[in-house]
Amino acid sequence: MKFAKIYNVLAGAAVVLCMASCEENTTPTFQKPDPATFKMNTPVFQDQYYTLTEEGTFELVVAAQPSYGFSAITQYRAQVALSPDDFADESKYRELTPTGTGTLTRMVLNDIDLTEAICELKGIKEAADFNLTEMPVYFRGAAFIDGVEDSYVTTSNVVALNHVTPFFSVAKPGVIFVVGNYLGEWIGVDQPASAFDGYTLSEKPDEIRSKKYYGTISFDPAVAEKDGAIFRFYTELGDWDANSFGPSGGPDSDTPVEFADFAAGSTLEQGLAKTKDSFKFNNYRGTLEFEVDIKAMKAIITAPK
Repeated sequence: MKFAKIYNVLAGAAVVLCMASCEENTTPTFQKPDPATFKMNTPVFQDQYYTLTEEGTFELVVAAQPSYGFSAITQYRAQVALSPDDFADESKYRELTPTGTGTLTRMVLNDIDLTEAICELKGIKEAADFNLTEMPVYFRGAAFIDGVEDSYVTTSNVVALNHVTPFFSVAKPGVIFVVGNYLGEWIGVDQPASAFDGYTLSEKPDEIRSKKYYGTISFDPAVAEKDGAIFRFYTELGDWDANSFGPSGGPDSDTPVEFADFAAGSTLEQGLAKTKDSFKFNNYRGTLEFEVDIKAMKAIITAPK
């Protein structure tokens, strides 16, 4: 009987150790991905003659998620160069962002982004200098996990579209729309972009595609006197419920978030979120200076003295 008790104790201890070991083994642990495990599929139509258009798109596919040691929401990008060897020099390739969320291994990319990259890499800035015809274009895939250091990795192979005909297009500074009560009633996001003349923020010419937007906007003092200055940001027009950015930490219920201490001479640094909640400055009337970083999800708003 004594031996049976000892056996039972040892067996129980073994089970506990096994369970602990299993728990340790199932805890997700980040691993810096090996580029050798991350590849691009050869495009099905790599030898097709393809003429780029302003509204067109094309597809590139990465074979699988890079090996991070666990499943994660991964962002994918496509890098483009004019020679396979150019990927060794950051100045000789450009990175393209897919349409949608950017989290699909099957990347849908805009023709216009590709042709702008080609023109930029060729040093073409004026339509009169454009003389490009059918040419090969080379691609490498990239992936990363938002907010995770050392997660950025590029594919170990390069693929090509061998017969691409670009058109002239030069990248322009991006714009976002400040939608608010600066005129009394809000201008609807279903209105044309021209309705927002004077109420947009834009990238600087040397920061194209940075997603950092700057500008100064004046609110009608009479409107602000009545309701306070209320606004939020839209990256695209057309839908009240999409592409809307407001202050982080709000109820996410289309509700103004009040910043009661904001007054002339104030500077507010505030995180952003994809939300219909708005900024509301009850105690300020007049002009606001904006720095809005959609990539870092942060806004700096200043009221001049």
